[in-house]
Amino acid sequence: MLNPFRLIATLLGFLVLATPIAAVAFFFVAIAGSPGTCEDENRPITTSAQLATLFQDKWDVLEAALDAGQPASANFTESEVTSRANLWLEENDAPIDDILICFGDGTASASAQIDIPFVPGDIDVLVSGTLILTGDVADADVDKIEVGGLPDLLTDLVENFIDDIFEDQTEDLDLDHSFSLLFSEGEVTISGLP
Repeated sequence: MLNPFRLIATLLGFLVLATPIAAVAFFFVAIAGSPGTCEDENRPITTSAQLATLFQDKWDVLEAALDAGQPASANFTESEVTSRANLWLEENDAPIDDILICFGDGTASASAQIDIPFVPGDIDVLVSGTLILTGDVADADVDKIEVGGLPDLLTDLVENFIDDIFEDQTEDLDLDHSFSLLFSEGEVTISGLP
């Protein structure tokens, strides 16, 4: 005879055991898997202090022209932007390592390893979207986030944490001008008006 109390106890026991087992399984899938990087195999990205300096020099010339009241634009390669981004993240002690920033025809994406609290090891993340530089601070319009080996349905668990990292790291990045971005294969053109 089927006892309803026994059925409920069995289901509760299953839930008590299944929940931590599922959490551990999802954890291993997240850290063991990888969505890959955004890097195009035909266009390798290199990073160096010299490329970070080259980015900063171009940016300073762009800002100086805008400060002088002249419209201006500058082209930046994936390697220049990636080198400067890695340096900036290191200077600001961000929980992000090995970032790559990639440009395609009308699109931008980034891949990195993110240190999530209470999770041993870094998790590979791939983000695609657009950077918005038209306000007082930088903002991002994210189209898609892939996290480790997690299926798309479970990335929402980490997406808010990634959004918080972006907001924390860009809140002190004040923009004196509004910029438009034009993405093409391997580079971005940043234009601004005084």
